[in-house]
Amino acid sequence: GLGYYTLEHLLYSQQGALLTNRTWNYYPPGPLDIPIDFRIQLRKNAPNPLGVLRSKATGEPPLCMSVAVPLAVCQALRLPASRSGTGSFLQAFSTPLSPEKIFLACKNDINLYKYS
Repeated sequence: GLGYYTLEHLLYSQQGALLTNRTWNYYPPGPLDIPIDFRIQLRKNAPNPLGVLRSKATGEPPLCMSVAVPLAVCQALRLPASRSGTGSFLQAFSTPLSPEKIFLACKNDINLYKYS
C-alpha cells in the first residue's frame, strides 16, 4: 500500500499502452525505504482457529489500512501550507504522492533552498 500511494504512477502512451508496467520504469519500495526507527510489535499467542491451517491474514488488511499514508501526508503538510498562505494541500490531492509532488505542494519560496 505504501508504494501504491507514493510511487505507482501509471503512464500510458497515446495508443493506450501502459508504459510503467515493470520494475525497469517503476520502482517499488525496497529495504532502504524502511525507516531506521521502525517499531512494530507482533501479537504473541494469538491463534486463529478459523483460518486456513490456522493462518492469519497478511495481504488485504495492510493494503486497506495504507489509506493512512496519503492522509498522514496531508496532515503533515497543513503547517507548511498555512505558513506559505497557499491554503490546504487537499486542494491538490491526487495519488501517487511522489516526493516531487509533495515538495511542490508545500509551495515554499525557492529562495529558502539557496545558499546565501
